[in-house]
Amino acid sequence: MVIKFGAINTSVDNGDLKNLTALPDYCPVCKTSLNPEYILIYEKNYSTKELLCRCTSNKCQSLFFIVYKRYRASHGWSENFTLSKHYPRSKSIKEFPEEINQVSPQFTEIYNQAHHAEQEELNLICGGAYRKSLELLIKDYIIKENLGEEEEVKSITSIQRCINKYIDHPNIKKMAERATWLGNDETHYTRQWVDRDIEDLKNLIDLTVYFISMETKAKKYTEEMDR
Repeated sequence: MVIKFGAINTSVDNGDLKNLTALPDYCPVCKTSLNPEYILIYEKNYSTKELLCRCTSNKCQSLFFIVYKRYRASHGWSENFTLSKHYPRSKSIKEFPEEINQVSPQFTEIYNQAHHAEQEELNLICGGAYRKSLELLIKDYIIKENLGEEEEVKSITSIQRCINKYIDHPNIKKMAERATWLGNDETHYTRQWVDRDIEDLKNLIDLTVYFISMETKAKKYTEEMDR
């Protein structure tokens, strides 16, 4: 049975779900894996259905919608509706090592703003924000390692120049350079690395974070335990 908007029917059965290619297996609010309760189906238009669900976790019990779309093919409209998105969704926060939070608090803040934008499917703008977070991480790390050079580092507009001039650690240098290349692709008119995408950018930022964190931690122990 298709329920029109404004009516709530708790008797959604398997027949109502037969043209939906995938049913939800987790709650987008609390992130718990589960089989939700199906409350109603709303046929928004010929190509869109929305399934209202209730989380069955005792701690959550939230209502959420699953949006399904069907698409026109060469032979006409598809019979099946494909899962398109969930809403509302709680935004996850990416945690970073304490060493990184101490080196560059702004990096963690801006990275998570980019991360939230990506979760909202703002895919055309989140790449530029990831690139900005990378610049802050690199410059803050350089400033921490080169006391007295803060104004000089801030005045350099090219991240690549900062990396070349100040970073000697081979793994930090290699990963930061490559993250910069892909970050620049997110802000420039023409992409240079057409076979790479935002997932590669995030992976390279993660690697840069890892090596900076390890180098910072190693330096701390070396200084504190010097005989």
